[in-house]
Amino acid sequence: MGSIGSIDVKELTISKYHDALREGRTTCAEVVLAYLDRISLYNNLLKALITVNKDALDVAQQRDQETEALLQQHGKHHAFPPLHGVPVILKDTYSTIDMPTTSGVKALHSLQTKDDAFVVTKLRRAGAIILGKANLHELSLEGVTVSSLGGQTRNPYDLSRTPGGSSGGTAAALAANLALVGCGGDTMNSLRSPGSACSAVGFRPTRGQISRRGIVPVTETQDVAGPMARTVQDVRVLFDVMKGEDEGDEATIDCQRNAMESASRICGGRKRIGVLRSFFADDGDPEGSIVNQIVLNALDKAQANLQVELVTLSHQSAHWDIPALVSTADMQAYEFRSVFDTFLQSPLIAFTPHASLDSVVASGEYLQEAVTPVLYRTLQKDGPYSMQSPEYESRLATIAALKKSVEDCFEEYQLDALVYPHQRQLVASIGSMVQPRRNGILAALTGRPAICLPAGFSSHTESAPLGVPIGLELMGKPWRDDDLLDIAEQFERVIQGRRPPDLPI
Repeated sequence: MGSIGSIDVKELTISKYHDALREGRTTCAEVVLAYLDRISLYNNLLKALITVNKDALDVAQQRDQETEALLQQHGKHHAFPPLHGVPVILKDTYSTIDMPTTSGVKALHSLQTKDDAFVVTKLRRAGAIILGKANLHELSLEGVTVSSLGGQTRNPYDLSRTPGGSSGGTAAALAANLALVGCGGDTMNSLRSPGSACSAVGFRPTRGQISRRGIVPVTETQDVAGPMARTVQDVRVLFDVMKGEDEGDEATIDCQRNAMESASRICGGRKRIGVLRSFFADDGDPEGSIVNQIVLNALDKAQANLQVELVTLSHQSAHWDIPALVSTADMQAYEFRSVFDTFLQSPLIAFTPHASLDSVVASGEYLQEAVTPVLYRTLQKDGPYSMQSPEYESRLATIAALKKSVEDCFEEYQLDALVYPHQRQLVASIGSMVQPRRNGILAALTGRPAICLPAGFSSHTESAPLGVPIGLELMGKPWRDDDLLDIAEQFERVIQGRRPPDLPI
């Protein structure tokens, strides 16, 4: 399943797809049909998608007409628009005028918007075909991708495990070759966690690179939107389309954007990568030792085959302790209700059954066991959980100190990036409502770009014939996203950590 003509959609990349279109070996409609066939075959098992776009095939046929016109006018060597005919999966937080936008919540199953999210408009203008919308963890609040609307998404590599999250539906769909590329969101770990769990690439760009307007939010301080794919190159193509200024999202209007991008990628030569050993699992932890070994093996390959110098960093200060950062700096409980209500009450909304988070919770139409304490804290009318409290100001100060600490570390060691496992254990089994021991909060709080790559697999077991995927995370310099993607492409080339899942036919 997956072959059409002389092209196979399994492990298809954008460049190979566009080559096949130019050479007449396939059509956009054939590729979309092949993905729709795979969705029909596997989505009931995986529960990766909430909605399939009923218009996807019609759009593909329009793209085929455009293909013919472009080839007739410019010949076979003409470059297509960057996402011409590319089937894209969106996390179901991205507003789409032609499909509901639900955040996985049964109470919001009928929410309709008057327009696409800003970035979805950019995707469509670049030629993308929105194939469907992916399941996510309820309200994007945790990392096992279970929701009242979409159910529990299963990991394509081990059906007894979760796919990470919260953008786990997107990652599971890409891992299982149900689409070519996808988009997710990241408040704490949510693009990189499912990348790690599903042998995919999840990229959290610098905060402000991509507009969040029209995307269901969790926080103002930490949220980013970003691309996911099976290869770094496809992530880069998607990122180049998604990024850019938007007056509707103040974070994108930053003088550093142009200054850093013009300075970016002019320095070649040997890269210095800091190995953050304090983010590895402790010695004596059996599952953590498996993760450590896979990541260290990947780093050995990089050091042996690339122009990189790995610098082992001394144990960092308490500012970098993950539990301490969660308890003293995470903004979810302080910002969630305010930003969520602002979204529900915005002019973008054409219809919503609920105009506030209070109303959603009062309805009972949400998965109570899946939400974190964030939900109940953010609803407290009295107490610290607001953007007007001294505690909120204290967290802003903690984040500012953390940014300086990370910047000082990069300067002291003259680093181009940091590297560490995305998480210190294998992805959680189904039935767990939390995914502990993830390392993504460092990039989330500092706003730095971070990318998770497939590093390899644990040993195979009866439930995981290939083993369980394990991800390696690289974190770079603010606004130097292209530099980080360059490093990631080099790592990917020598590690070759991805393998497609062995799904039942």
